[in-house]
Order: sequence, then C-alpha cells, then structure tokens
Amino acid sequence: MRSVPPFLKQLPVSILFAVAVLLTLFVPSLAISNVPGFLASVVVLVTATALAAWFTVTPALARYAILIPLLDFLAVGLLRYGTGEGRTIFASLVVLPVVWLAADHNRRNILYAFLGTALTLVLPFFLGSPLQGSVNELLRVLYSATSFAGAAAVINELSRLAQRHLNDVNRRSNAAEEELDRAAAVQRALLPKSSSIAAGYELSGLCIPTRAVGGDFYDWYRTQDGFAFTLGDVMGKGVGAGLIAATARAVVRSARGDSDPGAALARTSDCLSTDLEDTGAFATMFHARIDAETGRVDYADAGHGLTFLVRADGSHVRLVSDDVPLGLGLGEAWGTTALQLEPGDMIVSCSDGVLDLFDGTANALDRIARLVAAERSPAAVIQAVAALVQDTALPDDITVVAARRSPAGIPALTTA
Repeated sequence: MRSVPPFLKQLPVSILFAVAVLLTLFVPSLAISNVPGFLASVVVLVTATALAAWFTVTPALARYAILIPLLDFLAVGLLRYGTGEGRTIFASLVVLPVVWLAADHNRRNILYAFLGTALTLVLPFFLGSPLQGSVNELLRVLYSATSFAGAAAVINELSRLAQRHLNDVNRRSNAAEEELDRAAAVQRALLPKSSSIAAGYELSGLCIPTRAVGGDFYDWYRTQDGFAFTLGDVMGKGVGAGLIAATARAVVRSARGDSDPGAALARTSDCLSTDLEDTGAFATMFHARIDAETGRVDYADAGHGLTFLVRADGSHVRLVSDDVPLGLGLGEAWGTTALQLEPGDMIVSCSDGVLDLFDGTANALDRIARLVAAERSPAAVIQAVAALVQDTALPDDITVVAARRSPAGIPALTTA
C-alpha cells in the first residue's frame, strides 16, 4: 500500500462519501438533522481529498499522508452527527480509513485505527447529542472500536507478511539479475577482441542477445596457415543456450590442430549429443578455415545455411549445405567444401535473427546479400546491421560475422 499514491487511496472514500451526501439530499427518509454538522463533514472530506491530491503530486509530502485518514474519521463522525447520530446508515464508512491505516505495515497504525473509530462514534455526543442509554452507548462505542481495531490488526499482519514476501522476491530477483549480468559479461569476454588476425584480411563481428545471455556466438582465431572463424546458433535463448554456446565454442577451438572443418563440427556434435543429451540441445554452425597466403577457404556447414560469398564485383552466392545440425546423435558426418577468396571478396555469415530485421522470410536472404554488397568492408556491414537493430524489437538473437580479403594494394582494416 505504501506504493499506492495517496489520491488513489482516498478516491474510494471520496466516492462513497459523495454517494452518502447525494442520498441524504434526495432520499426523504435520510434527512439532515444538523445542517452545520453536515456542511462541516463535507468541508473536512473535501479538505482531505485535496490534501491527497497535493501529496500525490508532491512526493516529498507523502510522509504526512497519515493526516488524510484521520481527517476521514473526523468527516464520517461529523456526517453521523449531521444525519441522525445513531440512526444514520453511514457509520460503516469508517471501515475505509481503517483499511488505509491498517494496510501500512507499521503496527502503531492499529492504535490509530482504534482511536479514529472511537472518535467517529463518540464525536456526535461531544457535539451535543444526548447519550442514549448512557453507559450502554459508551460500551457499544468501545466494543465497535475494539472490533475495528481487531480487523485492523489482521489486515496489518497480512500487510507485513506480504511486504516480507515481496522483499524476499525482490532480493531473489536482484540476485538473479546480478548473476545474469555476470554471465553476460563472461559471454561478451569470450568474443574476439581484435580483428588484426592475418595480414591482408579484415574481420568484424556483432552479437546482440535478445536477453542478457543468448545462444548465438561468433569466434575467430589464428591457425598454422592463416585463421579460422565460426558462427553458431544454439536452439533456445537465455542462460541455458548461452552455456551450450560457450561449450560449442570451446570444443571447436580445441580442434584447431585439425585442418578439416568437418572434423571440428563432428567433435562438437559428439560433445553436445553425449554430454548434453538430457537437454535435447542442438545447434547450427558455420565453420571455415582460410589459408591466408592463397585465399583458399575450406568450410563446413551444420544445418546453418545463412552464409554468403560476396564477390568484389557485387555478385553473390549463397553457401548451401545439406548437412544436419550438431548434437542430434545420429552418427552424422559433415562434409568440407572448398572455394577461393579473391582480393575484394567477402564471406558473411549470420544467425536467423538477422532475417527478422527484414521480413523474416527467405526473401530476406537476398536483401541481406545486397546490403553486404553495398558496403565496402566487414566493419561497414556490421555497422549497417547494428543500425537496423536500433529500430527493431528483437525476437531473436542477432549475430553476424564477416571476413574479407583486402583488395590488392589496399591494407587491411584493423577495427573490430
């Protein structure tokens, strides 16, 4: 209740009080017995409502909000006095300020609720109404005030329990967010730091998870004859997919001594299908090795199919494969295909989340290829995709990696 603005707390009181005033004015059996008392009740209630509105727009005054239910008690007491004391039907309005006070988990508010209820019930007699039944009437007031205080105590205890539960939930939520932040920092740290990996070549990459941690990754590293680069897309999102992606990256790197990209994929699939068989995890992946001196590219594609070779003249070809994803446990093998990367040519691989930056269909592939052809470097490709991401809600992880053989006579760029 502390988070509820004072005006919203006061609104039910104001509405029901207004109904009471209208009933008194238009229902003959609910006559006004004391005009000054009736008018005073309206003035007090309007004052309480105005204060609630003021405290709502001025948060610094919120600590004085307890004045409002106290004024409500006074307004209800005056309404009773102005509409027939013990015969009035409006005494039940006292329950609203009682709930207001009791819902705050401060225990002293139970006492305030008791005193406020007592004030409401005895106020007409202090203002001159005869004590009907004298001692019996006072006992009725005391009994009613005690009953309302008991109800306030129950509400107060429930409020305290709810607050403790909320605090516990917030602590667990904050701890989980901190763990996610640390996991995201670790995942970012696993991405390549520098594109200066081979003379005459430019590399750049982008990985934006739709959550704090994602299942996409890209990587590149030096090999004996040049360098290798990888793009992987693990099924699913979040921390689980991120852990599997980190495992797949590590296994691919462990095969750097084997010149066959298909062998690296086979080792990774064996790890996923054996060590992670209970998770049902699988991943698509593109893995290529480039001979830096000759420009020969050997690549293997495990069910990914979102890689393009863009020639220096702007033409492009999609690097397709019939091989299945990794981790299915079917005893598959992944073939290796060779192509020649000429000066000015660029290979770009992306995750399926990039398709959603366009129309999400197969037609997006040609649009992506045209975007790549229009840019002059891997860094420019990455910047163009990043610009698209800024204007789009991300339904899936976004990952792109690009490798280009620099045109003859032009030094390689070194920006990641």
